[in-house]
Amino acid sequence: MRARHDRRTLTMVLALGTVLGLVSWVPAAAAESERATKWYGSIPITFTSGASYDSEFTSVDVNDDVGWGFGFGYNLNERFVVGAEFTWLSAGYNASTAVDLDGDQVPDDSVDIGGTLDATNMQFVGQWNILKGRFTPFVRASLGWTWIDSNIPSGPATGTCWWDPWYGYVCNTWQPTFEETSFAYGAAGGVHWELGQKFFLEGSYNVLWVDFDKAGTQSLDGIRLNVGWMF
Repeated sequence: MRARHDRRTLTMVLALGTVLGLVSWVPAAAAESERATKWYGSIPITFTSGASYDSEFTSVDVNDDVGWGFGFGYNLNERFVVGAEFTWLSAGYNASTAVDLDGDQVPDDSVDIGGTLDATNMQFVGQWNILKGRFTPFVRASLGWTWIDSNIPSGPATGTCWWDPWYGYVCNTWQPTFEETSFAYGAAGGVHWELGQKFFLEGSYNVLWVDFDKAGTQSLDGIRLNVGWMF
């Protein structure tokens, strides 16, 4: 886990250095942007890398997956942007966890579990566009919350029946599962490109750190394509 974390940190530093280095070759005469004081909406599509997480008596391997969401915000001027993003992800995973068969708080065996976890992320973002033109490198920081549902049952299924105003008498059951809402914060570096006065594209490398209650701070990284429009 430490080696993987170190590689991610190095990758992030190199990515941000590359973004800042773009300033040296972007033409000074690049077309001037008119994004100042405009609102924007966007649809982020994120490829999230697989990762391994280890805690006491438990290990989890999460697969690569593609998530999406929507964002909105405001261009304070050509360089500073504030906003919020909501993203969703469903990723397959395999886990190995120790079990205590006799209740003495000592592991007796282990079991393998496979499934799909659901993650919802809400982040407030601040972005700094390095240049004022329509094409510019940027860096971004964010903070908010991440909700993760393991879809592993945490208790017996329950259900009830009722009279629906459209469908009449219906019955349904639901299964409680292990889930957690945690504080999360992130950083990103990439490029912003405006296609005319209304539409823009952004490509970036992103890292999100999630503070779990028992597993500690874990990170997720990935590459994002952001498709947006200004109004």
